[in-house]
Amino acid sequence: MSSSVNVDAVILAAGLSSRMQSPKPLLELGPETFLERTIHMLKNGGCRYIVAVLNAHDDWTQRLADAAGAAVVINDQAESEQIDSLRVGIRALPPDWDNVAVLPVDVPLVMDDTVKLLVEVVEAEQPMLTLPFHNGVAGHPVMLGRQLEQEIMTGMWEEGVRSIIMSHARQLREVKVVDPGILIDIDSKEDYWRYIQEKNR
Repeated sequence: MSSSVNVDAVILAAGLSSRMQSPKPLLELGPETFLERTIHMLKNGGCRYIVAVLNAHDDWTQRLADAAGAAVVINDQAESEQIDSLRVGIRALPPDWDNVAVLPVDVPLVMDDTVKLLVEVVEAEQPMLTLPFHNGVAGHPVMLGRQLEQEIMTGMWEEGVRSIIMSHARQLREVKVVDPGILIDIDSKEDYWRYIQEKNR
């Protein structure tokens, strides 16, 4: 029996990658870019519809997302915050969405099975807010229920998704996972080369 809960996804990839000094979505993980990996991971994990929020400066990134099976939307405000990209992504979801997995493109090492587990929990329980935890530490992706839509779209969230999580800590559904990839944020050249070196050992 198919679930009546529609779990979709938004990939946040509109940043200008100033610390990396090259587009994060195009960094490579083996045969895939970060952008391709995150799209495939969310799709393999059971997300129905995937939106990639990109900036307007890289046409190649847009073509790559489209080829990998994501809908492409543009956040053309260069100085905008993470919450602005999330709102752009949510507006592009199908109207019958029930829950959205939110994943920054620089967290590409999450396992497909982790996404599957999160989707299963959301389908079974329909919590307002769901987070994976590895060794007691919260990571990505963040699963946001439709109940939060009005707050997301209108609230003053200075720290983006983090502020939403803090505001609803009592409603948080914690899901324990064995996946350290939920915690690995490849945010700088140093982070990236450290990962490459560890991978090649």
